[in-house]
Amino acid sequence: MSQTKQINLKSKRNKDSLKTSASLKEKVEFYREFSKVKNTVNATNNWMGLLEKFRKEQLYIGQIQEVENEQVLIEQLCSYFTNMSKKDGSDYSVNSVRASFAAINRFLQDNSKIKSIDLYNDVRFKEIRKVVDGKIRYLSNNGKGETKGSDSLEADEITQILNHRLLDGSTPERLLRRVFFINAIYLGLRGGEHTLLNATNFVKSEDDGYTVFIYCSKNNQRGFTENQGKADKLTLPSHPDITPFIDQYLSLRPHYAEPDFYLQEIEEQFALRTGVWYKPNHVGSKRLNSFLNEICKITGVNLNGRKITNHSGRRALIQNCEKMGIPKEDIKLISRHRSDAGLSSYTLPTDNKKNEIVGQLMNKVHGQLTSVNEKSAEIINSQISCMNENNKQIMDKEDNNFKTAKEALLEKSRENQ
Repeated sequence: MSQTKQINLKSKRNKDSLKTSASLKEKVEFYREFSKVKNTVNATNNWMGLLEKFRKEQLYIGQIQEVENEQVLIEQLCSYFTNMSKKDGSDYSVNSVRASFAAINRFLQDNSKIKSIDLYNDVRFKEIRKVVDGKIRYLSNNGKGETKGSDSLEADEITQILNHRLLDGSTPERLLRRVFFINAIYLGLRGGEHTLLNATNFVKSEDDGYTVFIYCSKNNQRGFTENQGKADKLTLPSHPDITPFIDQYLSLRPHYAEPDFYLQEIEEQFALRTGVWYKPNHVGSKRLNSFLNEICKITGVNLNGRKITNHSGRRALIQNCEKMGIPKEDIKLISRHRSDAGLSSYTLPTDNKKNEIVGQLMNKVHGQLTSVNEKSAEIINSQISCMNENNKQIMDKEDNNFKTAKEALLEKSRENQ
């Protein structure tokens, strides 16, 4: 990236400022860079760095974008995808292979000397696709097809957290936890979206709840082809366990505070004495990124074998709505997914559904068999009683030849074999 780009796109807070003295060329370059999604750029740079490292080890000449011969490009990329592995020699996950393929395709489309490259659809590069497809199938068959994502929270765990005294809103820290948890669960925010929230995104609605605008989410980058600048609009309906806490938190923000929604707390005793609860500075991303996990720990939620992150709130919203029987099309309205495929990664795991289905069948079948089992037990008990009575009579006559009902049944079974 050029020095001009680095200066103009330095951070979240000043990336949208363009000097009025900038030349026309600088302005064009600024807006071109501004259109890019930061995470996508970082991912592309990361995968291209790994590709060039591999090419250097193989003694390939120049850089990948300088390759002009299609067959040479095909051979080099086939070799890369065949041999790609982590530093420790272990295989990447399927998702990583796909991400690498997408990043290389993006880069070559913008920079390659070979014109009109499309690794996904171009018949010229079908051999690359065959190798990648084979790699993905192989990894899937060997357990690399699924990665451990964030786990969800159950409805009773959400209730447990909201009812806990450490989220009762009575101190600056407890109120901050409360509003964070509300946003995580009921807005279904992606993990990184918490850092993008501004206080001005929360607007009072007619029902006294809140309309919340999300401007830079994964599915809405506000580009020329993405919703033409429209924000995602979420809602927090008016509720006595929700709205008063948001009202209180917003009212306690200093007027000169940074725009970020989450602000650092003032020391508790000073805050309760003065009524000044929050500093004008935002909560750091490192602390904010572990907020939901911390909340679960201090409220006694069992985290054994579970991966709880800020993203778990989003998964909890979707999965609990699914358990309530809410249709997928309605869930997509609040999750902001545009396709069933995108939503499917958040819905209940297949194993859970299998257990639920088989469990329902078992209950139905065994419920029907209860009366049959009772009748069978009555017949068996009657037979044993009769045999015991017979045995008693035999015992009275021939003590030495006594057999219990169990022994008699076993003997009869042997005779029938």
